[in-house]
Amino acid sequence: MNTFKVEATHKTPEIEGNIEEGKFSIKGKCIPEDARGFFIPFRDWFMQFVQSDCNKIYAELDLEYFNTSTSSILLDVFKQLDNLSNKKEVEITWIYEEDDFEMEEVGQDYKLMIGENFKLQSKPWEN
Repeated sequence: MNTFKVEATHKTPEIEGNIEEGKFSIKGKCIPEDARGFFIPFRDWFMQFVQSDCNKIYAELDLEYFNTSTSSILLDVFKQLDNLSNKKEVEITWIYEEDDFEMEEVGQDYKLMIGENFKLQSKPWEN
């Protein structure tokens, strides 16, 4: 399964991934009742993704809001990607609205934990 797609709902994000292109994205709200359960299909695909032959991995996260249980899952994903950075080119981009200081701060916290592979990018505020 080279591609992965989950449509967004009012409580869960859109998740798209493509192993051949070496990228995945998570966008929207992420407040599922059971975050671990929600992310199981992604985790299974992600394990194939990180073990693939792609030399470059690009992850993009553009979240409006997420809950605490999602936060720990994201950190696990980021750590796995960071561990690959000695074998592959890895870039994680954390996108936040320019006036959303809380999401910017969360991104800065992740950047402190992950390091140079983690980039922050602001975008204009959307209505």
